[in-house]
Amino acid sequence: MRAFFPLLLLGCLATSVASASPRSVRDRFSRTVAVGATVGVGSPRGFAGGFVELRPWRAFGVSVGGGAGGTFGPSLDVSAVLAPLGGTSWAIGAEGSFSHQFSYGTGFTAPDGRTMPAGSNWVSAGLSVEVHPSRGFLLRVGAGRAWLINTGDFGVLSRNELAYAESEYSIIPGVTPLDAARAALDGQMLSMWYVHIDLAPTWRW
Repeated sequence: MRAFFPLLLLGCLATSVASASPRSVRDRFSRTVAVGATVGVGSPRGFAGGFVELRPWRAFGVSVGGGAGGTFGPSLDVSAVLAPLGGTSWAIGAEGSFSHQFSYGTGFTAPDGRTMPAGSNWVSAGLSVEVHPSRGFLLRVGAGRAWLINTGDFGVLSRNELAYAESEYSIIPGVTPLDAARAALDGQMLSMWYVHIDLAPTWRW
């Protein structure tokens, strides 16, 4: 009986220590697949689009997507997010993408047959804030700058032709292929600011 009480006391202490030990908490980003929708202005996926994202680690994810585009036409893109700062359900980091947009049409045609390019290539870089309000849902807001890397291809019009095209063609507001033509004539690379909001259900793999 004398040996029983010390053993009982040790058992109680071990149970208390085990109960007090913190449980490992798994973050909501790692090893997830997201299939979502996005809306934005100037973003690689344009006004509205969709994406599939693979997130092997909390701090890194890669996605493919596409969208309605903007004045430069529908788009396809490959994007990545690098988010070293964060916790179980939130992350702050950088994002980047390469996208190709397919022109709605060649637009203005010069008398000798010169036309605008049939597509445009963009690189984008910015910052993003991500939140997992629940285990199966992702909300992300991002903003940054996009650059038209083939701006020079739009330098097919003279200044007089560009002025005529601007007076004759009415297109939706925003940065347009005519702005790219003007930048090409000035020897500059066209760029613009962008912002987007992503919403997506997620699943672990």
